[in-house]
Amino acid sequence: MTVGAVLNAVPSGRTDNESDEETRAPPSEAPDVAALGAEVEALREDLDAKTVSRADLEAELKQYVRARQRRGKARGWGPYLVLLYGTVMTLGAFVSLSGGWAILAMIVVWLSTLGLYALMVVVGVGASALGAPGRLVDRVRSWRGP
Repeated sequence: MTVGAVLNAVPSGRTDNESDEETRAPPSEAPDVAALGAEVEALREDLDAKTVSRADLEAELKQYVRARQRRGKARGWGPYLVLLYGTVMTLGAFVSLSGGWAILAMIVVWLSTLGLYALMVVVGVGASALGAPGRLVDRVRSWRGP
């Protein structure tokens, strides 16, 4: 294994008797310490200007989470269960009944599914109305600032 390392080092021009310090040229001039200090201070001011305060970040995050929780979209399994209920009841009506009774049963199932969906809409509107004061408070806080 050491033979392979030696063979790889020799063709690449590296030997152990050369040092890196001999090949480097010394710097022609020394950097100005005052100029470097001014540059560091400018970088610190720039970084401080770009840094967000923790209180502002927490306030914005809380407002974002509240807004995401209050969205008025269908959530959960409710709408899918209503559709499944209507489909199963309609299929059951056609399998079990024949003639006019099947059509009557389908109308009843359709109305009951529609009624269940309407009940879910009413509950959703009620829940949305309960969340209105929270949205109003969030809007007032966003107008006033953090």
